[in-house]
Amino acid sequence: MALEILKVFAIVCVAFICGKIISKIKMPAILGWLIAGIVFGPYLVGLVDFTVIESGWYENTVSAFECCAGLMIGTEIIFRKMKSYGKQVVGIIVVQSVGTFLFVSLRFAAAFLIAGYPVWPAFIFGGISLATAPAPALSIVNEFKTKGPVTRTFIPLAAMDDVIGVIVFFPLSPSFRQR
Repeated sequence: MALEILKVFAIVCVAFICGKIISKIKMPAILGWLIAGIVFGPYLVGLVDFTVIESGWYENTVSAFECCAGLMIGTEIIFRKMKSYGKQVVGIIVVQSVGTFLFVSLRFAAAFLIAGYPVWPAFIFGGISLATAPAPALSIVNEFKTKGPVTRTFIPLAAMDDVIGVIVFFPLSPSFRQR
């Protein structure tokens, strides 16, 4: 286990360096981090394999980092500011979420009907389609110190979109219904 932790630590250090190198060419540092993860992950070099990824300590570490990312994104949502943006932001969130869910669900439902499969998984795919990754966007916004109306509304939109995604996905999920 100590060797596995050392490998992960080494990859984090290399990712940090890759981020610095990428930022020198005016690209977001997170791109360097992602490239390092792809290269050293289980599919290319394999320095970190699936035994590490499936280990308890690794899953707990990832959960802690996800918690930190969630807290960072949550601090960007200031409901007083959201209220000042008015009905436009709420309208965008609802139309984007409902529109995405319906579009993806109906497309998969049609494909499943044609193929002779049950239709209910189409709604799970619709729920999955609502998921976004606001952490990279937040990273880029913080790194380049962007300001303006798009920046002010983008992170709250992405975060609220994820909230709606969770609200929609889990009741549709078979594992949730079995409880």
